[in-house]
Amino acid sequence: MERLPQPARGSDRPASRPGLRAPSHVLVSLARGGDEPAFEELMRFHQDRAYLIALRLTGNPHDAQDAVQEAFLNAWRGLPRFRDEADFGTWLTRIVINSCHHERRRQRPTETFDDTTPVSATPATDLIVEGQQRHRAAQQAISELSLDQRSAFVLHIFAGHTHAEVGRILGISESAAKVRTHRARRAIAATMHEWEES
Repeated sequence: MERLPQPARGSDRPASRPGLRAPSHVLVSLARGGDEPAFEELMRFHQDRAYLIALRLTGNPHDAQDAVQEAFLNAWRGLPRFRDEADFGTWLTRIVINSCHHERRRQRPTETFDDTTPVSATPATDLIVEGQQRHRAAQQAISELSLDQRSAFVLHIFAGHTHAEVGRILGISESAAKVRTHRARRAIAATMHEWEES
């Protein structure tokens, strides 16, 4: 397969999420038969969420784009092994997470991305700057989590999955997903407390 849809380079904001023109199970069936347009439509539908998860896991827009592209290629190659009883979105999310872990091991340690905008001098500048610094500190705290905790936290907090869904995606129990998310929250809270005290 020569081309797959991907977020535009140089942007940390994915495009708006389009709807599917055909039911997901029909597109999956067509894609498994080698229908590239059907697969590309599936990828366009799941692209925004995949990119959001990848961005929060890698902390870098370019690494996130690379991870999503690698995940899409791996999904295309792995479609013959996809079981119809599984949810396609869950299966794809697991591939995205694995690609992010691979990207992180292959490259430098996660860096916090800077998504702030320049601030003009106003009476409220100090408050704005403090808010930006707090945001960067929170991003750094997330990047310092273990991969297991970060994956559970990102899926639950940023992607909006329930703990049961997080468990299915990560291949763990619902209670284990809750524990990982809770530990991630505690670690972030501790880091932010240290930041506020400094």
